[in-house]
Amino acid sequence: MTKEKEYLVKLCNDYLKSNTVSLDESIDYSMLFEISNAHNLSASVFCVLKNAENKEIIAKDVFKNFEDDFYNAVFRYSVQEEIIEEISALLSENEIKHIFFKGAELKEYYPTPQSRVMGDVDVLISPESRNAAKEILCKNGFELINSNGPVWDYKKNGVTVEVHTKIISGKVGNSNAEECFLDAMEHAEFDSFRGKLDDSYHFAYLLTHIAHHFWFYGAGIKLILDLAVFQNSKSINLDAVFEKMREIGLEDFSKVILSVCKKWFDAGEAFAVDTQTTEEFLVSFGAFGNMNRNKASVIERKQLEEGKKTSKFKTKMRLAFPSYDKLKNIPYISFIDGKPYLIGAAWAYRFYYNYKNRRAFVKRATASIGSEKTKELAKKEYEYFEEIGLL
Repeated sequence: MTKEKEYLVKLCNDYLKSNTVSLDESIDYSMLFEISNAHNLSASVFCVLKNAENKEIIAKDVFKNFEDDFYNAVFRYSVQEEIIEEISALLSENEIKHIFFKGAELKEYYPTPQSRVMGDVDVLISPESRNAAKEILCKNGFELINSNGPVWDYKKNGVTVEVHTKIISGKVGNSNAEECFLDAMEHAEFDSFRGKLDDSYHFAYLLTHIAHHFWFYGAGIKLILDLAVFQNSKSINLDAVFEKMREIGLEDFSKVILSVCKKWFDAGEAFAVDTQTTEEFLVSFGAFGNMNRNKASVIERKQLEEGKKTSKFKTKMRLAFPSYDKLKNIPYISFIDGKPYLIGAAWAYRFYYNYKNRRAFVKRATASIGSEKTKELAKKEYEYFEEIGLL
């Protein structure tokens, strides 16, 4: 782990504990900004930097980068909060039970809630309420931008709202995560029609959410900070959490992640596990694999998970023509669910969708498929995921 990455973890700990610090003069603060930004933590880090005893050691342009990210986060928080309250009022007036979760709830437990950046607003409703919610939201200026699968996306005033009917879709690693969280609405306490998930249930979900991102392209430092903030603010029944994680198949993985949380932020409990590789994984790829991630190695690792031999041609063919079972779990192609005879149309639509919306990503992700370096990375990652209980 580089010095700047280690220092970012330290500053997050200082932020959590509201410490006034004397800054390390050996740190490259321009690089620190790049890493903080990639982890969506620059606004939180600024809360520490602005009160530092020797903040003048940071170049003015670099300090301004942190400052700008903070004020952008404050503005975003204000707009998102207005949307959250509007949605809650609309759904409550129409007697639709709803639960805000992930960042929409977690932000309020942060020392400075405005600094906890979230990309979109997540709200859970029952499947039976989906069409009624759609009618209400669209009547009130929300644009429906995606209506496939268990998550429908709406947009208003630049804010994306994900309206879920399940808090987890599909498997996570080799786990049966979706099935184990289908009862989320039953694990909430409601004040009229707005609810909050049971703390221990929500915490188990947060661990599973980390596993989900881990399994794809990466889970960064912010998700571990979320765990620390939540544990410091709530009374978590770890026995209940581990019972749930055991049911899912992610108990060992959870113990690794919680041990990292304890080591970095002194929150919760540590377990007798080695966390060095996991710490490196968490700091290396940004918030969700958006920094220095060899995405082709992820694709090839997934081939290994399925017991398939990797080769440039075969891997690309499998990507171009996924099976029916895979297609039906892709949100924008879920129209195929129960209609396997539409597989040709689904392949065509997927090609069109990726060309229109994800062309650059697909090009980067497939560029090094089949190379020896990619194969070696995929093999090492597969073995590592097995070791920590994700596979």
